Amino acid sequence: MLFCRLSFLVLLFLTVSSCGETDREQQESLVTTTFANLFPENQATTTLPSLDIPGWEQRELPELEQKKAECLSEIAIEPVEVKEEGPPTVTVEPGDTLGVIAKRFESTVDDFMRANSMSDPNKLKVGQTLIIPRKRSEEREFPDGPTVYMQDLACNIDTGIAAYGPDLKPLGGSGKIEVYVSWPRIEGPRESPKVNGRIRGLVQAEIKVFLEEITNNIEKSGYACRAFVDRCMWLQENYEVMLATDDYFSVRNNRKILFPNLISDQSEIKTETFNLLTGEPIGIEELFNPNSDWVGALSEIAITKLNNEEWTDERMLTGASPQISNFSRFNLTKGGLVISFAPFTVGGAGTNDMSITIPYSQLDAYWDITGPVAMLSRNPS
Repeated sequence: MLFCRLSFLVLLFLTVSSCGETDREQQESLVTTTFANLFPENQATTTLPSLDIPGWEQRELPELEQKKAECLSEIAIEPVEVKEEGPPTVTVEPGDTLGVIAKRFESTVDDFMRANSMSDPNKLKVGQTLIIPRKRSEEREFPDGPTVYMQDLACNIDTGIAAYGPDLKPLGGSGKIEVYVSWPRIEGPRESPKVNGRIRGLVQAEIKVFLEEITNNIEKSGYACRAFVDRCMWLQENYEVMLATDDYFSVRNNRKILFPNLISDQSEIKTETFNLLTGEPIGIEELFNPNSDWVGALSEIAITKLNNEEWTDERMLTGASPQISNFSRFNLTKGGLVISFAPFTVGGAGTNDMSITIPYSQLDAYWDITGPVAMLSRNPS
């Protein structure tokens, strides 16, 4: 899998782009900013009312609104050109067998079964539509999955509003709003417009909500900080590719944020896993045999692992109980199923960016034999 990087650093629009063919070149091409060091570890987060700056009256700030719009324009959703309505398909005709169809498309019965979640190759119906798997020759050309570009956006917005500290004394300068987001994009022969569009949409929505909330706060209360007096309004999101194969793409968003009424930053992990054949996200229930008690087994293993983690408490008995929604934040990896949890559902703030890894072998009796995990076990490289 090839990784490249495209970066946007916006002070008032300075753009840098780079792309390398090797790990060393990639490291050398990274844009150096101050954002990476903004986020010290924290153990607890407390929310307090906004500070009231003496003499401040609520007002509209059109110049700040314009700067917010400029930042958002760098991540604006472009029309997604989908060259196909979906993956290529074939219709079963009288006399067809799966072996005949596979041979026609220079594929194999196993590949057709995997692409169509089939457990019995003999159960074909005339008129049935089958997804045509990618050709083996293409897989040999790209053995490590698709080409992934990491795109960076950095906005440093000068509000033009005098900044005040927690003691409500002026800090001697104007307040700043900072945004740093890094997200993946699949390109090359295996580009997936639907997946790229969904991830870009998630990024845009997160930035928009953050900037709107911050702008509303400043218009109402001015720029005052309870913590990090030199910068107390920022958002950082780093998407990490957990798995990238020809069939599945799993990413984790490590999110940190600081608002004026917080005395420390808030951490959270969000996840998405996609079927690259369809471009659609998949849910954790699609990994398991629906006729098994997989959620009970997963809950038992998760609680056992959480018991050995720092910062967890009795909340894990509810947050990791056998409810499908508790395990919606998951990633597929080559080494196992990675589960993350919503903030404060299994313990204090120290658990908000914590994940547990469950080896696939621990749930062998529960996987769907035609699902993604079974596919990974058949293609471990």
